[in-house]
Amino acid sequence: MANFEIKAKDGLARLGRFSTKHGTVKTPLLMPVVHPGKSMIPPRDLVDVFGFQMVITNSYIINSHERFREKAIAEGVHGLLEFTHPIMTDSGTFQMYFHDLPEEEIDPIAIIEFQKKIKTDIGTILDAFSRPDVGREQVEKDVDLSFERAKMSVGIKGEMMLAGTVQGGIFEDLRERSAQAMGRLDFDVFPIGGVVPMMEMYRYADIVRVTLAAKKHLPPDRPVHLFGCGHPMLFAQAALLGCDFFDSASYAKFADSGRMLLTSGTVHLKDLTELPCECPICSNTTADELRSLSQEERSLALMRHNLYVSAAEMRRVRQAIADGKLFELAAVRARSHPSLLEALQVMTENMKQLTESDPFGKSSSIFYTGPETALRPEISRFHERVIDRYPFRTTDTVIIVPDIGERPFSDTASTIIEEVRKRSPEEAILLFFTPMGVIPWECEHVHPAQQCIFPKTVDPDTLTLARKRLLDILDMISFNKIVWFERESPTNQIVNNLGIDKKITNTTSASETISKLAEVKAENVKWHLRKLKALLTYQWGGNVEDIAAIEGLQVVFSRSTGKIRHVTIEDEIIFTVVPTTGLLTPTFRGGEILLQYKIDDRFIVTMERDAAEFVADGKSALAKFVMNASSKLKAGEEVLVIDEHHQLLGTGRALLSGSEMLIFDRGVAVNVRHSKHG
Repeated sequence: MANFEIKAKDGLARLGRFSTKHGTVKTPLLMPVVHPGKSMIPPRDLVDVFGFQMVITNSYIINSHERFREKAIAEGVHGLLEFTHPIMTDSGTFQMYFHDLPEEEIDPIAIIEFQKKIKTDIGTILDAFSRPDVGREQVEKDVDLSFERAKMSVGIKGEMMLAGTVQGGIFEDLRERSAQAMGRLDFDVFPIGGVVPMMEMYRYADIVRVTLAAKKHLPPDRPVHLFGCGHPMLFAQAALLGCDFFDSASYAKFADSGRMLLTSGTVHLKDLTELPCECPICSNTTADELRSLSQEERSLALMRHNLYVSAAEMRRVRQAIADGKLFELAAVRARSHPSLLEALQVMTENMKQLTESDPFGKSSSIFYTGPETALRPEISRFHERVIDRYPFRTTDTVIIVPDIGERPFSDTASTIIEEVRKRSPEEAILLFFTPMGVIPWECEHVHPAQQCIFPKTVDPDTLTLARKRLLDILDMISFNKIVWFERESPTNQIVNNLGIDKKITNTTSASETISKLAEVKAENVKWHLRKLKALLTYQWGGNVEDIAAIEGLQVVFSRSTGKIRHVTIEDEIIFTVVPTTGLLTPTFRGGEILLQYKIDDRFIVTMERDAAEFVADGKSALAKFVMNASSKLKAGEEVLVIDEHHQLLGTGRALLSGSEMLIFDRGVAVNVRHSKHG
């Protein structure tokens, strides 16, 4: 049974909880490497002083030294380390690679039995390490050998949790093959191995490629461990790729050579005139004072600094996931080294994989960090949804208003908006054109339409992508003319190279723009229903757009913001609009209407009989009781929860994707907002 549950997601990153016999830990997490005989810092201090939750030590080293082995067998590895929190043990694979030991040095079955004997929380198989510089033929042999050992090892793990390492060198297809094979076995954690030499050679782009390749095929209900990743400047990007566990011996190795870890890289103490951070070490001494210490005292002080910095960065990563801001943190960290920036660029080339996992309905602001910003999952998905679901496809006039997006459109284009409200979509469609792309007026309050903060000067790649997105929108709309309202915005210049056949009329004022529109033809235009129709289709597709035409339906607006607040029928609220996302949340009555209007099955989650009454009473829908959910359902979507007889139990927000709901047996699948008996 899996011991992992997800609390929040951002890109491929997961904020989760992992349960062991010695406690539950929050992920992503960093495990300091503890040498059983050389630790200058007591393992318990790693928790009590620095805030770590778990450590990793080496079962091969323990087994190779009689004094360690006897105590570990007698008292367990926890007794050996005098540590009461979770412990993971490595098998010695890296030592075999690093010291070029013969293959028979470690028996793959004996090392599993030893890890069981010393009662580690998570043991690790003895895999075959592939260096980045070896040829494909050898790497294939290593992958096959690792899998053979994995099959033997997993069958004897007993009650011990076991980590099955994915190998494959720098070859993405071999990483995929290894992950597919390992993913079918009953492992509790999936490390991605063989990456330490890549880190030492600054081949971060290769790490991105092999990690993404492996993630495609690993079970989502098991943590992924990026073996040997211990530098804080890489944590954010690796977490964004979906890595949950990290381990670090760097804090000690770097300290021994007089080096200090920072989130922006590594510095040598000998080169410093000032200490570079606000940790307790740097805040209470000087560079000169550190240099004057004995070798042992200096190493200990630098070790402590490295631990403080690493622990703080991992906390920062977890908070960024909770806030939906991890992409920004990774982008900022990538600017600290050209190889990290190259890795970020490789990640953006594979943005579809991140977008598929990224939760829908996020609400955090998006700050421009560079060309990668416009490719972010939230922005890309918004564009894709507009292309796929925008309900108004035929019009006389398309009005394009370039805008930087720093203020509400209702402030910067109020006169034009008032004029569009008088007209039907067949008469005029209003598009705001920002660096993130095109925002139809009807979707002006949907995240991230007005949450993107761009500078007044943006890079050429962002403008090129914005132009493509505008052309995508124009290609889907049948229109007679375009009126382009020239304004001060980075996107305004694109009018000069738009390259479309139909004539564009340029205007320089709101009044001139309005003068280019035909006289109002439609009578009693209900613009609020036009907006509601666009929202319904943006969220749930065209099946439910006719809800906007229900007799007696009323749209209630906020007096302070002008945004839709509620949708009612006969004074009963059926939808509420979340101010931070601009999206509809259905009440129980709203859920009944969505079912009546044949909402797509992808937005329906079916519960087992045993859990139906709990959900009907307003309890969360737990993943282990989900009977059916669509593979197309994304985390964050507003869904309907029904029983096996298709009776509505409640409505709420999916915390997992549909595929994850069917795989996970721990945690919440749907956070129920409104229920049958609630």
